Amino acid sequence: MVVGSTQLAAAQAMTTDPEAERKVDLVTAYKILVNENILDSFGHVSVRSARDPNIFLMPRAMPPSLVSQDDILELRVSDSQPLEPKGRRVNGERYIHGEIYKARPDVMSVIHSHSQSVIPLSLTSIKLRPVVAQAGFLPPETPTFEIRDARKEGDRGMQVTDSARGAALARTLSSYPAALMRGHGNVVVGSSIKQAVVYAAYVDINARMQTQALLLSRDIVTMNEPELFKPEEFDINRPWEHLKQKILDDAAKAKVDRAQFGLDDTQAKR
Repeated sequence: MVVGSTQLAAAQAMTTDPEAERKVDLVTAYKILVNENILDSFGHVSVRSARDPNIFLMPRAMPPSLVSQDDILELRVSDSQPLEPKGRRVNGERYIHGEIYKARPDVMSVIHSHSQSVIPLSLTSIKLRPVVAQAGFLPPETPTFEIRDARKEGDRGMQVTDSARGAALARTLSSYPAALMRGHGNVVVGSSIKQAVVYAAYVDINARMQTQALLLSRDIVTMNEPELFKPEEFDINRPWEHLKQKILDDAAKAKVDRAQFGLDDTQAKR
């Protein structure tokens, strides 16, 4: 999926408004996560409004690969309902997002994906654990949400399609950056949409590496507490830009400000 230089220029022109910038980043997040094979036909991403923390922005129900700014709706955190649906079908699992925003004022972006590397770990007693350095934001054990504990008697399905299920998922997530959903996928949150996207990418990578290691031996070495990192200790901008460049055409890449990475500087030997 390649974004042209004209599209990039239009997006950059809109970023003087924080709300517009979040919409640009939201569409970019979809493109990145589709390109990385993390979002399938039903995954979704949202971001909290820059103007009102009681509102979140989320596209209508549609294929992730087709999302544009025109598809973005405003929804209330209080009940996950759209301010103005504009005659469009809203996403059935919007309660994942609304209930997490309600429980976590620190969260600015929520991603729900059906990552194929993560789902197998949600089906066994083996917990997702941090095994690669870049996944040091994960806790020693990532919790798994069990829909059966939240489903009312007589209800069916595995989707989070009401506030009760969304609240139960938010409780499982607790203060963590991610939670698995048994047989369904995972949810990843961040203090910005960029952080959430980078975390989602590394949750996927970490799950693949952990599973591959387990194929060699059940006795694997996972990261311990001193090896984990705090959010401020991890440069989100570099992986975000790396992932974003993969969806740009050559003309758009040529316009990237390389100075932000110090790529034109010469580092003296020490």
